Amino acid sequence: MDNLLPASHQSPAGIRKAIALRAKERRLQLGWSRATLAVRAGVSQWTLKHFEHTGKIALATMIQIAVALNDADSLNSLFSKRGTAPASMAELEKLHPVQRVRGRTVA
Repeated sequence: MDNLLPASHQSPAGIRKAIALRAKERRLQLGWSRATLAVRAGVSQWTLKHFEHTGKIALATMIQIAVALNDADSLNSLFSKRGTAPASMAELEKLHPVQRVRGRTVA
């Protein structure tokens, strides 16, 4: 699965739903029912069903589900330190110089 979210999922609601969908896909990939995952994660089936349908869940509960799905490592990159963004177009152009290609005129 791709770690990047499509542009359509950049709203908070879209991100929540995308995460819930990936958790559900992982559960199904493992061949687990909601009841099985709920027991393994220590959450109620209702909580899991609500999460899969709405994407709404408490952070601690989502971590429990991620641990049960053996996917807790993916949470380690959340809010990780990133490089600073270029402050100006000049700095951006230095990072990605424009490659000029000479064209030929066809007569």
